[in-house]
Amino acid sequence: MVKSLTILLLLPIAAFAQLPQFQLQPGAFPVEINGVQMQQPWAGGIEYTTPELCDLDNDGDLDFYTGAPGYYIGYFKNIGLANCPEFQYVTYQVDSLHPFMDVDFVDINNDGLKDAVLGGYCYLNMGTSSQFNFCGDPDTLFDTAGNQLICPRTAAVDIDLDGDRDILAGQTNGYIRFYQNIGTSTNYSFQLGSSNWLNSSVTGGHADPCFSDLDSDGDLDLLVGTGAGTIYYYRNDGTAQNPSMTYVTNNYFGINVQMDASPELADFDGDGDLDLFVGRSPDEGQNPTQGDVYFYENVGTPQVPDFQFVTTNYLSWDCGWGATPRLVDIDGDGDPDLFSRLGSHMIYYQNQGTLQNPRFVYQSSTFGNVNIIDCTPWFVDIDGDGDYDLLVGEGDIPGPPGLHLYLNQGTPQNPNFIHITDDLVPGVFTQNSVILSPWTADIDADGDQDLFVCDGGTLYYFENTGSSTRFHFQLVSTNWQNIGSTTLAARNGFFYDMDRDGDLDFFIDTEDSYTWDERFLFYRNVGSPQNAQMVLESEDFFPEIMIRKPAPFILDMDQDGDGDMFLGDQAGGIRYFKNATGDTTAVLQPTKMRPRPCRATLTIGPNPSNPISLISFSLPSPQEVSLSVYNILGSKIATLVSGKQSAGDHTVSWNATGNASGVYLVRLTTPGEEVTQKVVVVK
Repeated sequence: MVKSLTILLLLPIAAFAQLPQFQLQPGAFPVEINGVQMQQPWAGGIEYTTPELCDLDNDGDLDFYTGAPGYYIGYFKNIGLANCPEFQYVTYQVDSLHPFMDVDFVDINNDGLKDAVLGGYCYLNMGTSSQFNFCGDPDTLFDTAGNQLICPRTAAVDIDLDGDRDILAGQTNGYIRFYQNIGTSTNYSFQLGSSNWLNSSVTGGHADPCFSDLDSDGDLDLLVGTGAGTIYYYRNDGTAQNPSMTYVTNNYFGINVQMDASPELADFDGDGDLDLFVGRSPDEGQNPTQGDVYFYENVGTPQVPDFQFVTTNYLSWDCGWGATPRLVDIDGDGDPDLFSRLGSHMIYYQNQGTLQNPRFVYQSSTFGNVNIIDCTPWFVDIDGDGDYDLLVGEGDIPGPPGLHLYLNQGTPQNPNFIHITDDLVPGVFTQNSVILSPWTADIDADGDQDLFVCDGGTLYYFENTGSSTRFHFQLVSTNWQNIGSTTLAARNGFFYDMDRDGDLDFFIDTEDSYTWDERFLFYRNVGSPQNAQMVLESEDFFPEIMIRKPAPFILDMDQDGDGDMFLGDQAGGIRYFKNATGDTTAVLQPTKMRPRPCRATLTIGPNPSNPISLISFSLPSPQEVSLSVYNILGSKIATLVSGKQSAGDHTVSWNATGNASGVYLVRLTTPGEEVTQKVVVVK
């Protein structure tokens, strides 16, 4: 049975105060790239994504399974319809499934329940038709020679159409091993048929096979993901019983996901053709690409597919590697915008919603023209002139890395960052320093911002001995409040008055230098605003959620008077937690975003028109659109919209002043769809 992920994390109560309580909200508010909304943007990052779409709960639609942090299996349940999917995050740990890379859900013992085949093991489904259960011990798979099956990437398919599942396993050397099932549909027995089934090795190794009837001719064709991030295509020119794979291309539709492509074909929207998802391994480079689940929509036919790229961030928000969320009002419009590091650069999503209803829209992956290795940004008005300046920590091995300062010479509405120095506090960091992570807080309540920096191990505290307009940082401690000792490596921290008592409390991410045990700590300030005294209250603040290298940022996102938390992770994602401390409302489920249309929709009002009507239409994805007005005889009298439009809602007006009273037709045309509404003109 799926392990219960308690979305509302009720943490222990200390003797003198209640610990903060947070509610995970994976779909709290929308995030868009080029008009495409992510399904669950705040569910966190995913490592080694290996998409698998399967109806394990037997409710008639396809759910989404993929790799997860710590090499577990992630589960996103389809709460939409068979032809209109809407995926909701459930867990990043499906039962005891713990594969290194890939899983294939198939009914291998013909009992009507899909089992999990992965890495040379089979986890039999011991549940029911509506509730899967993979908690039992796995069955180790051996061939008839007594050797365990070698299955880094697994496809369990009936390749010879004899009624049982064979296993074709992608190998790290780029080959595909063929294990023929010489048993029966209810009692499997595997025999090694070939160690190189296609007599070829894919570029970059790490072959990942995906079988499906790509040309709708009744037999299985083959896509093979490669370690280089590309996809090979083999067409079956034989029969369903006797396949004969013909190499077609090593660059299928020009797809390149950079590393370890993992293709999955499925008609997940019920339109009769196969769409394509492609997973990949984490991108740890200095210029990583965004996204961890690539989606290509089939705009062709079942016989001749035409895969059109839609997005690299299908499930959740992802910046590639090591997300560091920063939310500040960079354009001076009264609501917070979103930033994170993106390798050597900064990524920027503008809040195009409101303070109460945010909507983050991608703008740039090179904000401020910052180009610093492993850049870790922090925004603060360091010179007290009313706009945000920028601190950027650098990564460097061997050190010492630099701490960069950019002063804003623009305005609060139009920032212009000028690089001032790459060594804000000279002579402090050493060759043992790795990546600098800076943040600021008025920890002594004297009206100016003090400076804290982690260097991958040590927590440095610099007091601002200047003022709010003329800063001067003086090193006070390399082991502030005994946080960041020789055995406890400190990395990312944040100050916030969580208990609203007037002083700053503290969250920090640490790692034990000996055991490599990662912990996210909470310290309560039991001192005063002027003299902080930090007491450790929780050594593992989110024990039920696997978060690697958490990077916190706290602000009152929902304007209810307390601090909510954004938490970046190593895999490049961000989780959003609503602060539920003291909230007696029994709301345990994540809030949902406004539903997105699955088909183009058209509405008109006022109707009748006298003489102006507002015509609104919604699109499920970016596409070519024609919106025109016709008279009752079918003659076009006006074109209101023509060309590619972004996903979401659009409104245009039609002024019928020059037209006679009567009935007119408003027609919205998109690829493969046409919607017509009547409008009556009355004068």
